[in-house]
Amino acid sequence: MAIDNPMGGTRPVPLDIPAKHVPVLRACLTGWLEGAREDLKAPEQLHHPAKAQREAEAFERLLAALATGQIVLPDEAAREAVAVATADDDEANNYREVAANHDALHALLGVLGGPSS
Repeated sequence: MAIDNPMGGTRPVPLDIPAKHVPVLRACLTGWLEGAREDLKAPEQLHHPAKAQREAEAFERLLAALATGQIVLPDEAAREAVAVATADDDEANNYREVAANHDALHALLGVLGGPSS
């Protein structure tokens, strides 16, 4: 959800996420946070340890937002961290192929008169 904020300040807003997405998001954010914390145990081995720290802090804020139902926006660090993690997750799960298969198979079901869901 984008917030147009020309004054540059942040403001708390309700986290408008469907309840069915909360456990999925909590699992993803928890995993990403654990990964960032693990990476930060050896910051000298990271190319960008400050970035890893920002990501960990962003995931913590987002987990808190899921728990309270309120998020402070804008949060560019959180947006960037989730964008990178989402792209990595899509690649790891071969999302493009899975989505293409899903769409093609459901299109065929539609032609055959089967249920679309």
